[in-house]
Amino acid sequence: MYNIKISPKQKSDDRSIMNQILKEEAFFLNQKQGDIHSFVLDDDQDQLLNKLLNVHKMTNIDKENYTKHISYCVRNLGQKSIDKLPMIMEKYKNEDERFQIMFIEQLNLIYEANQQAQQPVIQILSFFLLNSILKIKEFAGQQLTKIALHLQGDEKGNQLLPIIIKMAHDDINQDNRIVALQLMGKLSSMFGIQLSESFIAFEVMSLGEDSKQDVRKEAVNQLPLVAKVVGKDFFNKKLFPFYMKKCKETNTKVKTSCVEHFLQIVELSSQNQKTVDLTAQILQFQNDSNKYVKGVAYRCLARFIAAIDKEKIEPKLIENYLKMADSDIRELLPEQQVMFACAYGFPAVLQTVGVARWQQLHKLFNHLWKQKNERICKTLAASLHEIAKIIGAERAEIDLFPILETIFVKEPNDNVLMGCVKNLSQFLKIFSDEKKEAFLEIFFFIQRDQKKWRIRESIANQLDEMALIFPADIIFKMIIPIAFRLCTDNVAQVRKIASSKIYSFFEGIKNSQLYEQYKICIIESMIGFQKSSVFYQRQSFIQMCSKIMNLEDDIFEKHLLKPLLELAQDKVQSVKYMLYMAIENHLKNQGKQKGNPQLLEVFNTLQNDKTIKSLVKYQPTLDVQVKEPEPKQQENIIANPEPISQEPLLEEIDDDDIPQRKVQEEPEILKQLRQEKQEFIKKQEEIQKEQLVKEEIVELVEQLSLNENTESNVQSDQNTECIQDTSSDYNIQNNESQELQQFEQLQGQGEQQQKQSDELQVNEEYEQGSQTDQKEINTEEDASQL
Repeated sequence: MYNIKISPKQKSDDRSIMNQILKEEAFFLNQKQGDIHSFVLDDDQDQLLNKLLNVHKMTNIDKENYTKHISYCVRNLGQKSIDKLPMIMEKYKNEDERFQIMFIEQLNLIYEANQQAQQPVIQILSFFLLNSILKIKEFAGQQLTKIALHLQGDEKGNQLLPIIIKMAHDDINQDNRIVALQLMGKLSSMFGIQLSESFIAFEVMSLGEDSKQDVRKEAVNQLPLVAKVVGKDFFNKKLFPFYMKKCKETNTKVKTSCVEHFLQIVELSSQNQKTVDLTAQILQFQNDSNKYVKGVAYRCLARFIAAIDKEKIEPKLIENYLKMADSDIRELLPEQQVMFACAYGFPAVLQTVGVARWQQLHKLFNHLWKQKNERICKTLAASLHEIAKIIGAERAEIDLFPILETIFVKEPNDNVLMGCVKNLSQFLKIFSDEKKEAFLEIFFFIQRDQKKWRIRESIANQLDEMALIFPADIIFKMIIPIAFRLCTDNVAQVRKIASSKIYSFFEGIKNSQLYEQYKICIIESMIGFQKSSVFYQRQSFIQMCSKIMNLEDDIFEKHLLKPLLELAQDKVQSVKYMLYMAIENHLKNQGKQKGNPQLLEVFNTLQNDKTIKSLVKYQPTLDVQVKEPEPKQQENIIANPEPISQEPLLEEIDDDDIPQRKVQEEPEILKQLRQEKQEFIKKQEEIQKEQLVKEEIVELVEQLSLNENTESNVQSDQNTECIQDTSSDYNIQNNESQELQQFEQLQGQGEQQQKQSDELQVNEEYEQGSQTDQKEINTEEDASQL
C-alpha cells in the first residue's frame, strides 16, 4: 500500500477545476428549450459588446453559444457592432476549427442583419479562403457565394474577383487553386458574359494546364458552368478545343472528369462538333482501358445518339448501343447503370434512327425486359405509348401486346404496372375502336384491388382523355361505370380526381344520336350522389358540379343547380364548407354562373354562416350583393367585379371552437328499456314468488337483447344522424336479487354499445368531413381511416 498525501492547496485546485467542469456541463440542463439565445439578449449593449470583444477568453460553452448567435448580437448592437466588428472578427482567426466553422456560417446572416458589415465580412472571408485548411476554405466559399447574391452590379467584380484571382495565382497552395476554380464555376453566372470571357474562362483554361492533376480535374469539372455563360463564338474557339485537349490526357482523374461532363458539352456543341469531334471521342472512351471511363461512355450513348441528326449518325454508335445488354458491357458499372441508361433512352434512340431499325431494337427491348429488373422494366413500361406511336398500331399489336399481358396478368408487379397504367390512354389512342374496347377489360381488372390506390388514382387522372378517344356507346356502357365507381373510392384523392373528370363525358357523348338519353342517365347518377346518406358522396357531387357549371349548354341550370344549392342545408359542416368554396372559386374565376341570383344568394348565406366561420376562420375576398333583375337585364351583378388576386386564408382553430351538430331525440329502444326497467323494479317489490319472477326475467331479457341488437345494427348504418346517449343511471338497492342485477348488466351493455356506436359514427363523419375538406390526405392511411 502506498500512502499518497495531497496538500490542501492541491485539493482546492482540483475542486475548483471540477466545479468549473460541472458548471459548463450543466449550462444546457438549466436552460429552457426555445430560449437558447435568451442569455444573449438579456445583456445590455455595453455588456454584450464587451463579451464579444473578449470571446476568446470565454469557456467553450459560452463561446459556442455567443458564436452561434453572433448575428443576433450584431442586429441588437446596431452601429456599435459595426464599428467594433473588425476587432471581433479578428478574435476568430486563431480559434479552433469548430469555432471557425460556426463563425463562418454566421457571416451571411451578419451581412443581412446590417449591410454596413459588407467590408468586414468580405475581408474575414478572404482571410479564411487564403489561410486555412481545405475544409474551412470550402465553408468560406459557400458563404461568399451567398453574399454575392446581395451585391449589386460592379460590386461583384470589384469585391469578389480580386480574391478569386489571388487564390488562383497561389503557386504554393494547391487547395487555394482548387477552391478558386469552384468559386469561378459557381459565380460565373453572376459575373456575366463580359467578366467570364475576360477573366474567368482564361483562368480556368490556365489552371487546366496546372502541374497538379487534382487542379486540372477541377478545371474540367467547372468548365461546363463557365461555358454556359460565355458566348457561342467564344465557346467554339476557346473552350471546346480546350475540352477536346483534356480528353486526350492519359491521366485517369482528368479523363474521368471529361467523360462525366461529356453530355453537358454535347448540349452546348454544334451538329458538326457532335458528328465529327464528339463522335470520335465517345468511341475512344468506349474502348478505353479504364473500366469506369468505358462504362460512363456507354451510359451516355443513348442520349448522345438522340442529339445527332439521323442521317449523320455513325453506324458504330448504333452497333455499340445494341450491345449494351451484353454481359461484358452491362457489368462495367454497378447497380445496372448501363442497362438502365439503355432502357431510359430507348424511345429517343428509336425516334432518331427510325422505324426501319425496329427489328434490331426489338431484340434489344426483349433482352432488357427479360432481365426482370424492376427499375428497368418500369422504365420500359412507362415508354410503351411512345414506342407504339413510332412503330404504328400493327407492329405494336404484334410486338407490344405480349408485354402488356405480362404486366397485367402473368407477372404483375405494382411498380411496373404503375409505369404502364400512367400512360395507358395515350397507348390506346393509336388503335382501332375494337382494340380499344378489348383493352377496357384491363381497366376493369386493375381498379378492383382496393389496396392499390395509386393505380386507381392514375386511372382517374386519365378519364377525361378516355372520354375523347372512345366512341359514345363505349363511354356510356363501360367508362362511365368505372368513373362513378372511382367517385365512391375509399381514398379521398381518388374520389376528388374522378369527380372532377365527370364533366368530360358530356363532351364525349355530344355527337351521339342517343345524346339526350345518355345525358339524362349521367345526370340521374350524379343526383344519386347528392341524395346519398354518406357525406363524402355528397362532397363528390359538389366536385362534379364545380366544372359542369362552366359547360356551354344548360345542363347545370336545368338539372343540377337546384340539387347543388340544397346542400347548403346539409347537416355535415364539411359538405356545406365544400359547397361554399366551390361557389367562391367559381365567382373568383369569373365563371359562367357568376351572375346567377340563386347562386349568389346561397353564397351570401354561407358566407355569413356562423358554423362555417368557426370551422375555418375565413377572411372574405368577395363582397357579393344580390339585386333584383332589371327588366332588360338577365344577369345579376357582383358588387365588387374587380379580379380577385388573394386566396382565402385558412387557419386552424381549436376543437372547442367547432360547433356541435344538433342531437336528435333519444332512440325509442332506450326509452322502452328505461320504462320496462322501472316496471320491473316495481313488480319485483310486489311479487313474492321468486320462481315466477325468474322465469319472467329470463324471457324479458332474451327479447330485449334481440330487439336491442337489431335496433343497434340499423341505427349504426345511418351515417348522417348523430345520436347522443342521455340515458341516466339508477341507484339499485343493495337487496336486489341476482336476476335483477343480471338484467341491469345486460341493459347497461346494450346502452353502452349504442352509445359507442353513435359516438364512433359522429366522430368518423365529423372528423373525416371537416378535415378532408381542408386538406385531403393522399396516402394509404386515408383509405384505412375511411
